[in-house]
Amino acid sequence: MAGRSDDYLLNRDKNSMSKSTSRTFLTSAAFFLLGAVVILIPALVLILRNVNCPSPPSPPSPPGPPAWNGSDYQSNSDYYNQLPAKTDFTQTDNLRLDRLSSPRFDPFDGKTVIYLRKQYHMPDLKGSSTTLQWINLETNKTVQLTRPIWGTNDQQFSWIDNKTIVFLSNRASSGLNQIFQLNLPDDISALGTFIEPTQITNFPLDIDNLLVNRQGTRLAFSCQVYSNLTIQQTADRLAAEKSSGSLVYKFDKLFIRHWDEYMLGPRHHPFVVSIHRQDNGIMNFTNTPVDVLFNIDSDSPTRPFGDGKTQWSFSASGNKFAFTRQHDETSAVAWSTNLDIFTFDLTTPTVPAVCITCDNKAADTDPSFSPSDEQVLVYRAQSVPGYESDQFKIKLYTGTGPAKTLLDDWDRSIQAISWSLDHQSLYLEIGEEARNVIYKYPNFTSPTAVPTRLLSTGSAHDVNNHPTNNDMFVFTHDSITQPPNIYLYASTTSVRPVTNHNDNLLAKVRMSTVVDSFNFTGSNDESVWGWHVESVNGHQGPKAPLAFLIHGGPQNSWYDAWSFRWNYQVFASQGYAVIAINFHGSDSYGQKFTDSITGNYGTLPFEDLKLGLTAALQKYPYIDEKRTAALGASYGGFMINWIAGHPEMSTRFNTLVCHDGLFDMRGMGYSTEELWFSEHDAGGVTPYENSTAFEQFNPVNHVANWSQPMLIIHGGRDYRVPDTQGIGAFTALQRRGIPSRMLYLPNENHWTLNPFNSLIWYQEVFDWIARWTK
Repeated sequence: MAGRSDDYLLNRDKNSMSKSTSRTFLTSAAFFLLGAVVILIPALVLILRNVNCPSPPSPPSPPGPPAWNGSDYQSNSDYYNQLPAKTDFTQTDNLRLDRLSSPRFDPFDGKTVIYLRKQYHMPDLKGSSTTLQWINLETNKTVQLTRPIWGTNDQQFSWIDNKTIVFLSNRASSGLNQIFQLNLPDDISALGTFIEPTQITNFPLDIDNLLVNRQGTRLAFSCQVYSNLTIQQTADRLAAEKSSGSLVYKFDKLFIRHWDEYMLGPRHHPFVVSIHRQDNGIMNFTNTPVDVLFNIDSDSPTRPFGDGKTQWSFSASGNKFAFTRQHDETSAVAWSTNLDIFTFDLTTPTVPAVCITCDNKAADTDPSFSPSDEQVLVYRAQSVPGYESDQFKIKLYTGTGPAKTLLDDWDRSIQAISWSLDHQSLYLEIGEEARNVIYKYPNFTSPTAVPTRLLSTGSAHDVNNHPTNNDMFVFTHDSITQPPNIYLYASTTSVRPVTNHNDNLLAKVRMSTVVDSFNFTGSNDESVWGWHVESVNGHQGPKAPLAFLIHGGPQNSWYDAWSFRWNYQVFASQGYAVIAINFHGSDSYGQKFTDSITGNYGTLPFEDLKLGLTAALQKYPYIDEKRTAALGASYGGFMINWIAGHPEMSTRFNTLVCHDGLFDMRGMGYSTEELWFSEHDAGGVTPYENSTAFEQFNPVNHVANWSQPMLIIHGGRDYRVPDTQGIGAFTALQRRGIPSRMLYLPNENHWTLNPFNSLIWYQEVFDWIARWTK
């Protein structure tokens, strides 16, 4: 019994152990399986993410435009007309302004003009729309031709004849930019509704540029294609790459990235095609578009700012096509400014384009054929390789032999050229003492011909000749006190605005009316000029704090011009007096003055700013020298960082604001995309050939002297001055214990373009400088 009892106990213990073991096993197995699940689920999620969402997390995009609601449309004119009283002008008002551009006479009698009008949603700026606008110059009657739809933009239009217009728009159901046609009625002024355009193309890629020949028989457009693929093949390859789940970039040459995009293969290629009007009145392609640059790894128009309107041209007969292109085939594109002009005979499309400027290793651009002579064209050219701010001169090419330089003894740089109606004169846009002026150059082939200045105030652009009157043209004009408007020039005594879209807005805001230029003796004992914009409060009450603005470039200027970014009036309306100095290195004061900054980043301009600040405070005693802020962007940001390290200047300011500024010049020389900027301005050397040239004026070497509070602003897609420059400056400030803040805009490039970001920019800047200039 005992044995049986023992057996029983043993058996019971065995059973117990067996059950316990089972429980232990099951528990262990459960934990094992749970652990496996814990491990496998994230792995599975990661795998699925790699399949469906291969790209790393992106910064949140700015708000998109709201859905179109016809009853929701309101012009800024109607919105401001209902406001009861004036208010101080703000950046919000600035962004609400209609943006007017590209005026073009009708080709028949010039009694009407069509132009582009960009409007923002009132009053919240959530969405914009650009439309075609018509005006009768005799009655001033205006008609909005195309329907404003938030998020839709019409652009780059051309007259086919006096009843037909073609233009680019993203009105297509695909959302891509395509070519559209607008047929105008006999009496446009009687229109009671918008004209619905007809879509002509339906390519699977965006069309980026459009140009029509004078006869209306051919047009050129551009798409971003792989150099050896068609438009459809490119679209197919891009779709396959997107669906592959791969996000790996491979590079064998520069550029890796340019301005605000990575260079992943597709190029802007011009396509030329013949067109004709069908029986239903709609224009149609009559042949397959010819890729003028097929199998060439290059862009035309050039990146990042080239456009077909200026870099392409059809000859008088429409049988030749001239274009500008960069030499992108090797990494030298990153340190060479060489652009060349090619001509392409459209009657023999299998014959490659011919380079007519390849003997010049500097920039040749903006070809413009004579409207009457098939062999003649003019273009702009520089002579110093690797120097983007070299003087542009006019070249005359007659089909044989070397091009002739016109106005060779001038020291002003030509910004744009257009032909007169009689084809015997040229209109020239020129930067002159911080104003963009217009000259007429009559009988320009004569050695005794002398240009005559027609417009000398503000900034004038985009001349378009009258079709029957040789002395009349339309153009855009703006100034420090007036946003861009469309103007009609009839004579030196008859120049008038023809559009009034912004009049009600401007009548309901308070801006500074006192703007003057002043000069002083700067570095090298040379005269230096600057702008003063009086605070909107004028001389009333306490002294005004100072906003001391430092421009970028550096071979640029503070012009007598309106800006939707750095706007003098927005600062003045907040109670700040504005001083803006055009230091040595600025353009529009002669090429010698511009060239003087080379190798002198931290000397001549720095002295000019010191002397200019002193001169301004003496000339305008209403400014409070104890409440001052200095603000600069790009090179201006470099100068802010340079000032920060030099107490004799930094302590004259309560605070500093640096936007997309250069902090480490040697690092910049290896990380910026367009290397010619850093290398030329350092004296024509590379960082490895002469590191001293890059360290000589390097703000990072003077951080130990920094003391003043600073606001750092940088765009995450700024590849000109990479964001590590701003991050480095902010790190230095924080490490030094200096009051500082960084405003990082992940979706912006070198400029702040999104309207909501622009409003945040101004709010942060004003909050910061007010904090330190109370």
